[in-house]
Amino acid sequence: MGSATITRSELLVSGGEARRPRIRSWAVALLLGWLGQAVLRVVLGVQHAAPLLIPDESGYLLAARLLAGGSAADLSGRTFYQGGYPLLIAPAYWFSDDPQIVYHLAICVNASIGAGLLLLAYVALRRMGLPRGKAYLLAHATALLPSAVYYSQFALTDAVLPVLVLGWLLLLHTWLNGGARLHGYAAAAVAALAYSMHSRGIIILLVHVCLLAVVAVRRHRPRRPDVLVMAAITVVGVGLGWLLNAWIQRRIYPGGVAPLGDWLAHRLTSMDGMAWTLAVATGQVWHTLVATFGVAGIGLVVLAVIALRAGFPTPDRLLAGTILSSIAGVALATSAALPSEGTVANLAYGRYLACFTPVLFIVGLIVLTHCPRVVATRAVLATVGLTVATMAVVHLHAGERLTSDFFGVFDFPEISFLTGDWDSLSLGQATLTSMAAIIVAALLNGQVGRRTWPAVVATACILTELAIAGVVVAKVSAPWGRTLKYATDLSPVGLRPDDRVGMYYPGVHWRIWVSQAFQVPTELIPIDLHHTERLDPRVTLAVVPWPTGSEVGHTWPAAPPGWRPMIANQNHAGNWVAWGHISREVPDPPAPRSEAAPADTAAPIRAASTD
Repeated sequence: MGSATITRSELLVSGGEARRPRIRSWAVALLLGWLGQAVLRVVLGVQHAAPLLIPDESGYLLAARLLAGGSAADLSGRTFYQGGYPLLIAPAYWFSDDPQIVYHLAICVNASIGAGLLLLAYVALRRMGLPRGKAYLLAHATALLPSAVYYSQFALTDAVLPVLVLGWLLLLHTWLNGGARLHGYAAAAVAALAYSMHSRGIIILLVHVCLLAVVAVRRHRPRRPDVLVMAAITVVGVGLGWLLNAWIQRRIYPGGVAPLGDWLAHRLTSMDGMAWTLAVATGQVWHTLVATFGVAGIGLVVLAVIALRAGFPTPDRLLAGTILSSIAGVALATSAALPSEGTVANLAYGRYLACFTPVLFIVGLIVLTHCPRVVATRAVLATVGLTVATMAVVHLHAGERLTSDFFGVFDFPEISFLTGDWDSLSLGQATLTSMAAIIVAALLNGQVGRRTWPAVVATACILTELAIAGVVVAKVSAPWGRTLKYATDLSPVGLRPDDRVGMYYPGVHWRIWVSQAFQVPTELIPIDLHHTERLDPRVTLAVVPWPTGSEVGHTWPAAPPGWRPMIANQNHAGNWVAWGHISREVPDPPAPRSEAAPADTAAPIRAASTD
């Protein structure tokens, strides 16, 4: 018997040794999951080889080129695109000068960072008490959210913002619950980084500062030394971000930026403006609820309960309040600053809140799969009521504009998948389909075993999300990518590293020249069609407008001797002709080309944005 006795210390050592392989196996599973998520994003993103969402992508890519030591550009009068995200993709220019390769490398950067959403979602779900297997499955469902996957296909801050936001909240949660000071310092640094990356980051920064103020004045939280250091880190980070953005603005926007602040001031200081702002913000919430089959709505409802009910732990209430304040701030600020462009996206747009969607989705999944059935059912009913109410507000505010204004399918990919309508926004059908899904889930809850129910929900989400990703690429990203590349492509003329491209800005539509500014290796040079003697001697190629009905050879009557048309392009975005010297070798001198956009609609290009 004595030889068979095992002491407590031996048992602990034995258990520790047994646990190590298991921990290592889960680390490998997470690594493979991250790799799979990244590969999926790369495969979807390489369907197009040029910026698709204009001018946003071009703005970020041109800033990245500048930060990598390349040429500046002139985007004066357009929306300012901040420097935080271009810093991440700038190394792409160290590997290649080919715009297509640079663009694909930017997509790879997006994929590697965006796939990190799986790891952070796993941490969040584990922190909420889920075992590893269930947390792993539900984390995949979160990382595959349509908005997270869709925006990873473009050179946009939206590709990395969801990871940034979730990381910031996890760091704050750890610190608020008594974790190491380092977590609080890291959270402050992330908030400052968000400020440097996007205008939405300003709201995140303000909410972060307010949270620090609340923690500092609550006497039962002896973290005042932490708050002081976090405030200092925030100030330094914001200062560096401001310097970065100011430098980019001077180099790329020498004539000033689009005055979105004017819209913001007007909307927030007038009754009509406030009515617009509240209605459009409600439309953003509606989009978020419907695009996630109501799961994000459950998260929103539950976070509101946690923030308002005194029975929950203070750290949880503070974090819930932080999330809700951030969502409300972003929805209201972007709605107030959004110019009225005559598009359906002005009325119900989900992009600006997409960075918070994973957070809401995680909370919603927890409630739907692990809370008592009665609690989950109440949350579902509240979500249905909230969704119908937001739909009613959108309908009352929009009226006939839902059908008369321009509908961009690229603004509503997951909504179009839900309704099967790729040409218009079916407000009622989208709401009905989404709410039907969440109601079915509520009815099945309790009918399926509690052990298998999370796996069933996760599997249903993952399969649906993969279907959405595939269909959206086939219906939206790939065809529009090919169309826009054709509409602005200068490669048939054989661009050379030493080329300097002249642009007649008054006649060439901004859609064309903003896209071509990324294609050429150096800054575009303004030219005057009517005064050849003023032509900059460095210009080796000139892009001029092609008026309807005119001959290609007459598009530049004052062309210098020896110059001739190299490319003649008629398309949905605008007609143009590229002229070059006759000595220039062109692989196949192209005949005049023309092509319509898919479904004879306008290009996926917006006149302005609050990006």
